[in-house]
Amino acid sequence: MESSQKCIINEYHLWNDINKLNTSIPDNNKELMPGIKWGCFSRLYTPAYWKMQYFLHNQEDNHCINYKLGDNVLEEVVACLLGGFGMKSELGLAAFSRLKNRRQIAVGIDFASILKSLNEPFFLGFKMVHYRFPNQKAKFITEFLNRKDLNRIPIHCDLTFRNWLLSINGIGPKTASWITRNFLDSENVAIIDVHILRAGIIVGLFSRHLDLQKDYFKLEKTFIQFCKALEVRPSKMDALMWLQMKESNRTAINLINNL
Repeated sequence: MESSQKCIINEYHLWNDINKLNTSIPDNNKELMPGIKWGCFSRLYTPAYWKMQYFLHNQEDNHCINYKLGDNVLEEVVACLLGGFGMKSELGLAAFSRLKNRRQIAVGIDFASILKSLNEPFFLGFKMVHYRFPNQKAKFITEFLNRKDLNRIPIHCDLTFRNWLLSINGIGPKTASWITRNFLDSENVAIIDVHILRAGIIVGLFSRHLDLQKDYFKLEKTFIQFCKALEVRPSKMDALMWLQMKESNRTAINLINNL
């Protein structure tokens, strides 16, 4: 009986908070940023919609998210090197777990050991799958773990750290930002991928002519400004947008095509 009453009370407080948030969101036609109106929170992918979604997820996760994949900076870099473009997250994490369990994420590791581990099949659920690009990823990981400056990684500053990460073979702006966000809980970077790009195009934040590779830092700067205008944390909004846009990929593409 007590747990049932507690649940009712919690729901009451949640709906009360939602109503307060709804009344605090400006009129649909008011500008959030130059050229970008708030829109209606009940309409998919408007700024008001994202503000409401952010609020709801904040209630669920109690404000605490741990993005780290590894126990130290070397593991974090290797985990993110194993994931990324064209790689299912489940497979990247399975590869990371194997290398970690075999204690192969270690300074001075040799190429053959990493390659052998990545070449062995992985079982995801009841399905046997092979890791994509094992030679290339083994090369990147081996080169990284044999660098001479691993005892001088600049983790004292998030943007300095990201610049250093960009000197690693196989790491571009998105992966460097991903590692920085994960390891340093940085709010000064954003992980801009195709899903965030599509969300930004629908909102009116990004031009559809911008390129993820060439214009990465421009896209990132605009996204962070958007988050500041919404008064939300870029790291959490980034993760929230990514998940929703990934799950509704076809809907997002149709909306963009009809703009």
